[in-house]
Amino acid sequence: MIFIKLLRMLGGYVCFTAEGGFAERFINLCSLEGIPLWELKSKNGKIAARTTLAGYMSIRPCAVKSGMRLRVHGRHGMPFFVRKYRRRAGVLCGLGLFFALIALLSSMVWTIDISGNTKTTNEEILAVLEQAGLKPGIFKSDLNAPEIRFYALANLPDVAYITVNLIGSSVQAEVTQRVEEPQLPAESVPCDVVSAIDGQIAVLEVYSGTKLYEVGEAVRAGDVLAGGFIELTDGSVRFRHASAYAVITAQAEIQCGAAKNIETYTLTNSEKHITLRFFGLSIPLFVASDETPDEVRSSYLTVGGKQLPIGITQEIYNSYTQVCAVRSDEEVALSAAESYFIKKAEQLGTAQIREEQVCFYGDTVSGEFLADFSAGVARDMDLSTDADNSEAE
Repeated sequence: MIFIKLLRMLGGYVCFTAEGGFAERFINLCSLEGIPLWELKSKNGKIAARTTLAGYMSIRPCAVKSGMRLRVHGRHGMPFFVRKYRRRAGVLCGLGLFFALIALLSSMVWTIDISGNTKTTNEEILAVLEQAGLKPGIFKSDLNAPEIRFYALANLPDVAYITVNLIGSSVQAEVTQRVEEPQLPAESVPCDVVSAIDGQIAVLEVYSGTKLYEVGEAVRAGDVLAGGFIELTDGSVRFRHASAYAVITAQAEIQCGAAKNIETYTLTNSEKHITLRFFGLSIPLFVASDETPDEVRSSYLTVGGKQLPIGITQEIYNSYTQVCAVRSDEEVALSAAESYFIKKAEQLGTAQIREEQVCFYGDTVSGEFLADFSAGVARDMDLSTDADNSEAE
């Protein structure tokens, strides 16, 4: 129904009344001549109706034959609007430019939506797609989906597959991330399980191979906990891939300090360079320079949650001055404590701490730990001498 109304508005239509003759004969004649009538109303021999502009131009013979007198009450639609403002060239030119702009923008790509990426960021994918020729502002006819897909796969190592679909003025890029195959030791390669640190064995469970130490015994880094061999009843030896789980209790020490005098930088000046973005077109509002910006910020218009290719990009250039600062005793102590806890997390990792002693000495923080470490490491066996082992994996 809306489409029919739109066609009538584009072609123009006339509202009229007819009276004084034979109304039924007038309607029958219009039907025979193929003149459309709608919203037809009749009362006391007088009818009111609407018809197209072309139909009204052909309706007068029907009125003469039926003795009806016609009177126009309204003219609507594009032809009458253009005729009314035909002397106002600016309005007509504006309308023409408006429809031309709508046609131009509808033939371009407005937005690029990315989904399915878990490892690679949207910025990295958009940068590669732009290098392949896909960016907001390109014409849909220039979009070569297979070529863009092949280029993206060649330059995005973490992406296993990508599809590029054009929906209206938006491009939907669906990404499938690559799943890395886990690197497991080959079960066919004989190896030992050795201790990675010095300490006392707390847990030792051997799943494959020969157990060489018992719980409670002391070991040094490199000692073989589970040998990659088994002795058969006939006295022969068969080599195999040893497998074991070991927890070793060991001591660890951490010490961190902080300086009272430090060199720092103070922001003295900040300059912003603004670039207008319109459908892939960049309009800089500054004089270009060879300097690298310290920060780049981009903001775009959004409608209904969809980002439009219209916005601005700010390039921020900061200037700093180096100064020497003297920190207070509290700041020094906090800096030392922060360094201590960071180093503790890096050094101990997932170890289970049994005992911990922490001492604060002004600008120094030190700690001693007794912790359980998961410290069993597989190491290949050197079968050429049947004695020494090769480097740890």
